[in-house]
Amino acid sequence: MRIEPVIPPYTPDVQALFDRLPASWLPPFQLFTVLARDERLLLRWTRGAVSYLEPSHVTVRQREVLLLRVAGRCRCAYEWGMRVHYFAKEAGLTDDQVYATVYGDHSDPGWSATDRLLVRLADELHDTVDVSDQLWANLRESFPDEAIMQLLLMAGYYRTVAYVANGLKLPLEPAVGQPFPRRREANDGHAS
Repeated sequence: MRIEPVIPPYTPDVQALFDRLPASWLPPFQLFTVLARDERLLLRWTRGAVSYLEPSHVTVRQREVLLLRVAGRCRCAYEWGMRVHYFAKEAGLTDDQVYATVYGDHSDPGWSATDRLLVRLADELHDTVDVSDQLWANLRESFPDEAIMQLLLMAGYYRTVAYVANGLKLPLEPAVGQPFPRRREANDGHAS
């Protein structure tokens, strides 16, 4: 870790933020406690997340397919592993689908048509920082405009998470962080 986290006691505003976190996120994640070195950074950072907007324009599964792929493409094991721990089961993702968020692509046979669109979106944004006209048309067939905007904001936010987590060399979170899976051999009977 390149910058050490802040240890309690936290400032009142930071403590209030940490008190609002889900109980399963405590003690606060290292990403939060490092950013707490300047509470302005932490507070602005957390206000920018639209992933948990309620009511959401996207389902939990749609959110997680997109964000696991964003984290996988950015090679951010820190965020990817926590998302797998907290949300993969709730999102109904199989082990092969979770694996495909790191090593597969939109053509993996385990993806639904909507999943394929989300993987394509994550990949196009990663590769071109844009959305092609064809993908935009495909997205509009499946999502309202508000959902597309939420997806774009989520992808950008978690790309930034990857920049911060990777740039700070944050280690996996104890007890909840999971490393990327080992790459499978081509003939092991699973998607690659």
